[in-house]
Amino acid sequence: MNERIKLLAEQCQLKSYGINGELLDVDFDEEKFAELIVAECRDMFVVGSVSWNLLNDKLEHFGVEEHDQAAR
Repeated sequence: MNERIKLLAEQCQLKSYGINGELLDVDFDEEKFAELIVAECRDMFVVGSVSWNLLNDKLEHFGVEEHDQAAR
């Protein structure tokens, strides 16, 4: 797994700690991970270009709403 994917995966960890600060449990938010990967991919496209429009058509298939890069 490359470093960027590892960093995204770390952002999706849900850690539970005990009273003494000990790590009790680690869970993983799959939905957030998917959203972060989609956002990374989307940032590679130019807003308004043909490829941008095709990308958004494909993302609609997965229920992902179109976002404007400038809004981020």
